[in-house]
Amino acid sequence: MNANYSSDSQFKSINYILDVFSSDIFESVTLVMRPVIGTVDYLRSMHRLYQIQKELDQILKMDFETRETLLEALTDIISINIYEDDLVTIENKLEDQIAILQDFDESFKKLKSFSTNLEPRQQTELFRITLRKLNGRITSIREEIKFKIWDKAEDTNQLLILDQFFFNIQELIKESLKKVDDVDIWIMINISLLRIEAFHRGKISFQDLQNDVTELSLFNFNDELIPRNYNAVFEVLEA
Repeated sequence: MNANYSSDSQFKSINYILDVFSSDIFESVTLVMRPVIGTVDYLRSMHRLYQIQKELDQILKMDFETRETLLEALTDIISINIYEDDLVTIENKLEDQIAILQDFDESFKKLKSFSTNLEPRQQTELFRITLRKLNGRITSIREEIKFKIWDKAEDTNQLLILDQFFFNIQELIKESLKKVDDVDIWIMINISLLRIEAFHRGKISFQDLQNDVTELSLFNFNDELIPRNYNAVFEVLEA
């Protein structure tokens, strides 16, 4: 186990899932921060891939140590006083942190600039492709949780909380697909993924994770006045 990760045996059920899908969570964070990363084939079809191939390769082929440096820095930002700042302030802090890390700064800047300069129609398609890919990754994680939850050796409550967390992220993704230019939803997805990673690294507590589920459920509260978090429990138990 890498020294950056929590070794608390009390949460082995959750940490097993987060260990197995560590790369998926990292890649999901980069997808949300720079959606263009998930659209290599789309860019190739537009004959635009060559313009940012170097920058994409730097992110997509990042070695483990470099990935850890980035995740350590980003999870530090969202582990402290998370509910005292508004979403845009948190996002700015994350971007400022990337700017400090010279290995990533130029690539992230160029990828952002490239996306901004696309035609509106192309931007919309890029965002939708990325959101669908992100949803697929979350679905894979939840399928593993559903499989493990019936194992008597596992902590069912822990896994239900984790599944609830990912369920709420998927609700955010669904909402974002309806309005891909809603920046607040993208920021909330990114913060949520990083909070899970922060727990994985022992930077926030299980109680913090439970509080986050409540906050996400409120954010996703639908107009039927029924908290959507009930649905996730039923999904797992009916699997």
